[in-house]
Amino acid sequence: MTRGSGGLVSTLLPVMETVNGTWIASAMSSEDVEVAKTFKNNCVPIPEDKPLFRVPFVIVDRDRYEKYYSVISNPLLWFVQHYMWNPAYTPEIDDKIHDAWDDGYKYVNRKFAEKIVKESDFNEKKPLIILQDYHLYLCPKFIREKLGDIFLSQFIHIPWPQPEYFCIIPDYMEEAIIKGLLSNDIVGFHIEKYVKNFLRTCEKYADYVDLESNIVKYEERTIYVRNYPISVDDQGLLKLSHSKEVSKKEEIIRKIKGDNFLLYRTDRADLSKNIIRGFKAYELFLEKHPEYIGKIKFLSTGKPTRQQIKEYRDYKDDIDQTIEKINKKYSTDNWKPIEQIFKADYSLVAAAFKNYDCLMVNPICDGMNIVSKEGSVINENNGILILSEHAGSYEELKDYSLNVNPFDVTQTAEAIYQAVSMKSKEREDRLNGLKKIVKERNIYNWVAEQFDDIEKLFR
Repeated sequence: MTRGSGGLVSTLLPVMETVNGTWIASAMSSEDVEVAKTFKNNCVPIPEDKPLFRVPFVIVDRDRYEKYYSVISNPLLWFVQHYMWNPAYTPEIDDKIHDAWDDGYKYVNRKFAEKIVKESDFNEKKPLIILQDYHLYLCPKFIREKLGDIFLSQFIHIPWPQPEYFCIIPDYMEEAIIKGLLSNDIVGFHIEKYVKNFLRTCEKYADYVDLESNIVKYEERTIYVRNYPISVDDQGLLKLSHSKEVSKKEEIIRKIKGDNFLLYRTDRADLSKNIIRGFKAYELFLEKHPEYIGKIKFLSTGKPTRQQIKEYRDYKDDIDQTIEKINKKYSTDNWKPIEQIFKADYSLVAAAFKNYDCLMVNPICDGMNIVSKEGSVINENNGILILSEHAGSYEELKDYSLNVNPFDVTQTAEAIYQAVSMKSKEREDRLNGLKKIVKERNIYNWVAEQFDDIEKLFR
């Protein structure tokens, strides 16, 4: 059984363990399918020995799944919602994409809806259905067609772009997505900016949109659009950071760091994470401040992602070539500027979180980016956060981070210099400010706020 490499799974696991719910998921790999089929109704207990929640898997044939996931969800929707297409050249909406919509994305969404309806039949109480993310935009409409007057909520974990950019996708797809989402009672996003962009996108399909109170009227129903910034399990992270496994991995980090200032980043190799510009900013920093050659180390850990998609394979190759170029240019006999550990496990990541002097989080666009919160919780070294103004977490953390335009390599290089040269008292104050924000609003606050709204709006 494989676990997704993104932040959503790690963030929601403690929630599922607490509420003892049912998590309906895709069988993403052949291994997932094999394991799921060994259980009745493809329903896997997690963990198997002492189950805290159940995972019924949706299984579809591989060809349809690839159309659903690797053509429509990623890259089409992901690229649109992260402003990553180059409209002068891409995307080309051809027969392959139109076919993948009908035979892949629409098909799998309907299969999810059928599984959810079936699971609802097992429940004596009226179920509370909370859908997650952009893979299931059509699902609420299919569920409501079967279950009628039932509560539905959906949280979108990625940015919602301006309607002038979202219209890159064909009109009929856009209409199906909006009408699917408006079949929910509550639609949630991380920050207010995404709420407003979504409301504006709804204007040509809804009966009424109120940009002040963030409500939509559609088919004689009221849909509430809300922002709930997601966070992390701060206490769970702290407990993990003091585990024996993390302590062992700290030996690796200390060996890499040596006496150097440790600049750190950890990402899936996704184009939206802006990894290459981060390295180019570091290269510019070394060029402008050669006195730090041999005194700073850039450690990058990560995981492969969506390697079945050409754009992602090419991007990983470009990352490797950029690292090789910088290392060749600046390495000395006993020092090289960048260390990359690909396929890093989370224990190693947590060890790096504890020991970095500066954490770089510079995405082109990101729904939230929980790395900026995880690292701030775990760090014990008065670590500075360099943060993109286009990360969702910027809204919460901007007062204590060094904020950069992710496209501005010069500004990012200057932020590195500011971090390296910053006085210890300011470093301490900044990290304490970040820790306080995350502690006061952790993952359980994120869940509680949604349930408070459900109770308030629908009791």
